[in-house]
Amino acid sequence: MIDLLAVVDTLCKTPRVGWLQRGVGDAETVCAHSLLATLLAGEIAARLNADGIDVDLAKVLAVAAVHDLAEAILGHPGREVRDRLRWEEVEEEVFRREFPHLVELFRWYRYETNMVGRIVAFADKLATLIRACRYRQLGHHTDDLIRGLYKKLLAYDDLAHLLDYYLTQYCPSFTP
Repeated sequence: MIDLLAVVDTLCKTPRVGWLQRGVGDAETVCAHSLLATLLAGEIAARLNADGIDVDLAKVLAVAAVHDLAEAILGHPGREVRDRLRWEEVEEEVFRREFPHLVELFRWYRYETNMVGRIVAFADKLATLIRACRYRQLGHHTDDLIRGLYKKLLAYDDLAHLLDYYLTQYCPSFTP
């Protein structure tokens, strides 16, 4: 049986390596990112429900809450490492072994097999975009990342209309 307190403590102490590689000394942790992604996913689901699109808010929150759990075991490697491995398979194997009761939720997110998974994947990228905007305001060079994430988020045809709201709030100086 896995020690959930150890999982949380590890995620809350594990910096997201990409920020360290960009020179951010006090980089966001996996825990902080996961919480932001979860809150964004919940807000997005609530907005879609208000617009008449039926989304299961509880499932969205559950998937978002667990989407980075494997990083408690694997750490948070940089993009170069993820690109060289079959990272999705590595994460899924950790879920199967350590969190078998949650593997289906992880798969929804990782493979975007349903609307719940798409919302969480969108919120995950949006959380990174928002953080990149914050780090840009603090003087870090993140413009390339902001542009790249913006393009990825635009590809979510059913969710991209939400981008303007978040860009206005968190990245007002960004112009597409």
